[in-house]
Amino acid sequence: MNYYTILNFEDSSPQVTTGKVKGGRDPSKFGAGAAAAGTAQVYAKREVTKGRARMVFYPCQELIARDAAGTLSKDDVKDIRKHIEKSRTVVFVLHGKPDDTDEGFSTSGGSVCTFKQLGRLAKLLMPIRDEKYRISLVMCYGARCRNVRLNHEGMIPSGELASSFAYKFFRELCGARNIRMVAWTGAVSNDGDLKHTCENEDQVLYVDKKQEVAALQNSPQKQQIEIEKAALLQRLKMSNADFGNNVMMKFANNPNAAPTNEVERFALRYIPYSPVRAQWMMNLFPDRNQTSNYGKLIYDFSGSQLVITNRYGATGGVAVNTELYRGGLI
Repeated sequence: MNYYTILNFEDSSPQVTTGKVKGGRDPSKFGAGAAAAGTAQVYAKREVTKGRARMVFYPCQELIARDAAGTLSKDDVKDIRKHIEKSRTVVFVLHGKPDDTDEGFSTSGGSVCTFKQLGRLAKLLMPIRDEKYRISLVMCYGARCRNVRLNHEGMIPSGELASSFAYKFFRELCGARNIRMVAWTGAVSNDGDLKHTCENEDQVLYVDKKQEVAALQNSPQKQQIEIEKAALLQRLKMSNADFGNNVMMKFANNPNAAPTNEVERFALRYIPYSPVRAQWMMNLFPDRNQTSNYGKLIYDFSGSQLVITNRYGATGGVAVNTELYRGGLI
């Protein structure tokens, strides 16, 4: 039997609406205390067997908060430690953002922890043992570098590799525990059998662009460019309909088209603010996809040797199992 311990930092409970976890040592109450007090009792039924895999789930938002406050002891988490010590794989589940490599987030969007806080708690929960722990960091964009627009299908400079949440978390832990970790460069999801899919580069860049464009809609720049548009159309005696249907649609359908005159050059500046921006962005990144064999980086540290590997490679990028880095800790 292969044992998996799944530590959920996204939600207060994998089965109960966020904020409605029965807590404290009184199971009739709601609120803090559920994770530390519950362990084998409150959460005894949160175990699943699939084939030869036995998975045990623990909600950990309260644990990370208590550990950060210095009020969590080894005795509080003795049941979790027992499960982890016999587990082949430990899964850390939390939300990530493409433009933040320091913090992990909850489903509600609030910050749950920094990579340092997660590393500190991991050391408390994972007893020292000779057998290597397999860690799976199921976190969207966990392995993505600070430079989110860097092409992660090819070789990645060591300084960029070291900037990701995944590496910084791994760095906190690898000197104290014998571990091998996997993390993903895009938004990652998993099913009940822990089979994962990950966004490809176009999908990651599309999401990043959507966030950038969304931020523009209530900006002073939008007000200014609308004034410029009105003045330009008045001077050229062009209607809004002609501008939208003829000029804007040219670039919405073909974002890489070359502008040939003044109004088209303006249209390229205006399109992130325009009603056709969604169509433009979809055509700007046409190969958006989510696949099972993509985006996984493997971090392994033995002795004094760190190896970071791209597990699947990518079409037009590096080959399968390409070593991105080998050497000392970065």
